[in-house]
Order: sequence, then structure tokens, then C-alpha cells
Amino acid sequence: MRQGIILLGLGVAMWAVATLFFLLFGGWVVLEVGNNYFGSSLFLLEMLTFLLLIGIALVIRLKLFRERGSATRFGFVAAAVGLLLNTFILWYRDSVFSDFTEGQHHGFTVWMTLACALTLLVPAVVDRFVREPAPVPIKVEEATEAPVSSADYPLEEPKQTSVSSLSSEAKAD
Repeated sequence: MRQGIILLGLGVAMWAVATLFFLLFGGWVVLEVGNNYFGSSLFLLEMLTFLLLIGIALVIRLKLFRERGSATRFGFVAAAVGLLLNTFILWYRDSVFSDFTEGQHHGFTVWMTLACALTLLVPAVVDRFVREPAPVPIKVEEATEAPVSSADYPLEEPKQTSVSSLSSEAKAD
């Protein structure tokens, strides 16, 4: 439960930072879909998103929640939160992004769709690449049972046989 609430809060925070970024710098970085430089602008925005997602997924997997699958759960929660909240942003796009043209609204929608796909994929891949820590060896003092020694199970003494008894057995055969 605690992990879910923290992941939900991180998803909302990530959405808020992205929205604030586009409110402040969106007029300069989001180009209209028909623009000649739209592809390169979109590529740079997606690379920035990709790198930030790798960093956030590594922090979640290595520092916050060390169990396997925690970054993937973050990706699912963050994508769901982002899609839900971006639905309202797109619904009220003229009042939220009042400086955007219609083409920039389309550009933002393309970025948002690809960013949600990256949010699902990147943390899952990071989860796969992070190795599990090696198991800690148990010290001898911490062992619960005493080690088994040869004194606990004495061996039988071998029978003494003489050379004459061996030769008499061989003649009998």
C-alpha cells in the first residue's frame, strides 16, 4: 500500500514537472506538425524524456524499492496518471496552453502519446537490466546446526586377515 501511494505521488510529480516545462518553454520547443523541423524537435524532446525516465527508473529500482518489478510498477502507474491528467489538459487545451497554435497542440499530443509509450517501456527494460544482488554468505558463527564430523559416525575397524587365510580361500575356489 505504501509503495503504491509513493509511486502514485511520483507519477503525479512527473506529470506536473512535464506540464510545467511545456507551460514555460512549450512555445519554443513544440513545433507545428507541418514544420520542416518538427521531426528533429520531437526527437530531441523524446530523447530528453527517455533519459529522464531511465534516471527515475534507476532511482526507484536501486534506492527506493529494491525488489524486482518496482520500476515496472512505476511505469504503469505513471502512464495511467499521465494519460488521465493529460486528457483534461487536452480537453481544456485553449485555456491551459493559450499561447499554442492548433499545430502546436497537435505536436504536444504526438509528444504526449510517445512519452506515455516510453513510460511503459523504459522502466520495464531498466528493471530487466538491473541485476539482483548476490546472496550474503552465512558466517560459521551464525549457523544453526553444528557441523557433522567423523567423530559422530565412527567407522568400523577393518578385519585382520592373514596371508595364509587368503591362500586357503583361493585354493577352495
